[in-house]
Formats: sequence, C-alpha cells, structure tokens
Amino acid sequence: MPLCPPFLSRTHPRGGPRRGVSELYASMLMIGVTLSVGSIVVASAINQFGLTVNSDSTGASLQSSSSGIQVALVYVAVTPSRACPTYQGTVEGSMIAVSLFNFGTGDFSPADLVVNSSVFDGAYGTVASGSMAVYNLTLGSCAHSSGQSISVLDNLGDEVQVGS
Repeated sequence: MPLCPPFLSRTHPRGGPRRGVSELYASMLMIGVTLSVGSIVVASAINQFGLTVNSDSTGASLQSSSSGIQVALVYVAVTPSRACPTYQGTVEGSMIAVSLFNFGTGDFSPADLVVNSSVFDGAYGTVASGSMAVYNLTLGSCAHSSGQSISVLDNLGDEVQVGS
C-alpha cells in the first residue's frame, strides 16, 4: 500500500506517469490568452476612435470644399513682451499674428477668430482666392507660438480649424 494518498501521487492509479499540463504551464497559458485577447480589444477600440476622428475631419473638409473654401494656416507668431514669462527659452507675448492662405476657389471673409476658446469678433479683411492675409490680435493673457488651437469662421457658417 502506498504511503501517500492517490491524489498526491505523481503516478496514475493504474500505473505510469500522470499525463497533462502542470499548474504553472496552465497559468502561463491563461495569462498569454488574456493578454492576447486584451490587446485585440484595445487595438480595435483605438482603430475605431481613429476612424471616427478621420470621418469628422473629412466631413468638415468636404463641407468647406463644396463651398470653395480652402484655408490653411501659414504661421502663428507672438510678439515678445517684458510682462510675460519665458517658455522653452522664448519670451511669451500678448500680441499674436495669425497668417492664413486661401488656396480655394472662393473668397473667405472671416467674421470670428477663435484662439484657445477665446472669441475675437471683428471686421477682418477678406482673403481672396490664392492670397494670404495676416490678422493681429491682442490676447487677454500671455501665450507662445506653438500649441495654439485656432478656428476661423465666416458669416456663411464655414469653419476652418487649424493649430500651430
């Protein structure tokens, strides 16, 4: 009679070694399966988010294209001011110049300029087809040239969103 119970034995009750996968290998396999399935779910979610963002962007672009409006940001420049701090070695400023180029077939007459959620109403000059215009704005606080979110709207409802 064996000294240990049969469930602790390393041999099968009918004799011979026990067949199967050890607990360590089973745990490693389950972790691998979990990580694989999880990565597939995350990849598909990221892909769906990208498709949604691209379709919104394409829809806005098609709306602007159908009206003949094709406006692009040329540059954003900030005039340095002594009253503003330094950002990455460059002095910030409260005056910003936004340059737009119209490469569409129709003229674009901005009614509003939006810089980082601040709306600047005014009578801005028309950007004729194939030309460039520069708009100077006085901000309520200090800013730097990079990382600005800029939207331009006209009276017809066309909106162009650009960033620096």
